[in-house]
Amino acid sequence: MRPLSLVWEDGRTLSVDKVKAVEHAPARVGALLPVRYTCVILGKERWLYFEPERQRWFVEARSE
Repeated sequence: MRPLSLVWEDGRTLSVDKVKAVEHAPARVGALLPVRYTCVILGKERWLYFEPERQRWFVEARSE
């Protein structure tokens, strides 16, 4: 299973250009050890997470 794109809250669809790594890694939200996908989206490296227990994908909000 690999992410191909994501639909943002405002309705934009962003393509995942490349998946660089897949690993089990903790998120800063209350998820049980999700699978973290290190992806390239719009030329920038971002983390996408899949939580198998709930069968859901998520992206952590950036704190800038």
